[in-house]
Amino acid sequence: MVFSRLLLLGVLAAVLILPQSSLRAQDAAGITVTPVTDIFNVIPGKITTRTLRVINPVAKVITLYPRVLDFHTDNDKGQPNFFTPKDKTSRWTMSQWITFSKPFIRVTPGEDEKFDVTITVPENADPGGHYAAVLFSTEAPKLDENVSQVGVVGLVGTLLLAKVPGEILERLTMDEFIAPRILISPPANFSVLFSNTGNIHLRPAGELKIRNWFGDTSAAIKINEGEGNVLPDSKRRFETSWGFDWKAFGKYTATTALYYGTEEKQMIVTRSFIIIPIWFIVAFGLVVLRIAFGIFKKRRKRQAVIPPATPKPMPPKIVMR
Repeated sequence: MVFSRLLLLGVLAAVLILPQSSLRAQDAAGITVTPVTDIFNVIPGKITTRTLRVINPVAKVITLYPRVLDFHTDNDKGQPNFFTPKDKTSRWTMSQWITFSKPFIRVTPGEDEKFDVTITVPENADPGGHYAAVLFSTEAPKLDENVSQVGVVGLVGTLLLAKVPGEILERLTMDEFIAPRILISPPANFSVLFSNTGNIHLRPAGELKIRNWFGDTSAAIKINEGEGNVLPDSKRRFETSWGFDWKAFGKYTATTALYYGTEEKQMIVTRSFIIIPIWFIVAFGLVVLRIAFGIFKKRRKRQAVIPPATPKPMPPKIVMR
C-alpha cells in the first residue's frame, strides 16, 4: 500500500505545474483522462456537472472505477498531497460534494467515453477555493479499503479546482527572488517563491527581463510558463534559467514583473549579478603572466649589464718600532 501511495503521487505530482489547456494524465497502459486540471465556478445550493473524457488507445477493453480524494499542497513544488475526510479536515475540501454518474466505465479500444461528475454545493459553503481529485483505477474499490489506498494498476485522474463566490481574498506575496551573484558559465538560474495567504487559488504570471550594463534587454523569460496555481495556505516556487552565450560579460540586472488575480495586481523586484566568462579569466591570466614574464626578463637583463664591484684597496699597515 505504501507503493500505491507513491504511484499516486508520481502520476499527479506535475499536474499543478503543466499547462491546463493541453493537459492529459496517462498511465503506463496508455489510458488518458482529460482535462487533468479542471478550474470552474460553483454556486452555493446549486448542482454543477463536470464532464471528463476517458480515452483508450490500447487494443483491449478496459474497465475503470472512479473514486474521489481531497488534496492540498504542503511543499513549494506544487505537488498535491491527497487525503480523505477521515484523514483530516480542511475548509478547502470538496470530496463530500461529489457523486458519480455511474460506478464504473468501460472503454473499448480506440474509443473514448464521457464521464460526468456531479458536484452538489452546500448552501453554507465557504467562499473561496475548494479542491478534490477524481481518480480512475482498474481495480474496484474494496469496502474495507481506505480510499487513499489506490490500485497499483491503471491509475489516472483529474484535479478539480472550484471557486465558491462571496468574500474572495486574493493575497499573494513574493517571499523570495533568488538570483546568482557571480557567474563564469551558463546557465543563470532564478527562483521565485510565492505565499498565498488568501482563500482562492492564484496563478502568477509575467516575465523576467535581463538587461546588460548598457540598459539593453538581453533576455525576456516567462515566469510560470506552465500556468501553475498557488493554492491557499501554501507556498509555491517557480524556477527558470537563462542560457547566456559566450559574449555575455559585465554587470546585469534581472527584474521580475509579475501580476496575479482578477485585478492583475503587480509585483516588481530587481536583482543585480555579474558575469565573468571563462574566456575573460583565461585572457586576463595570460596578460598577467605576460606582464610578469616581461618584468622578470627586464630584471635579468639589468643584472647582466651591471659590472661586478671592484674591491677597495686596503690602507697600508703601520708598524711601530
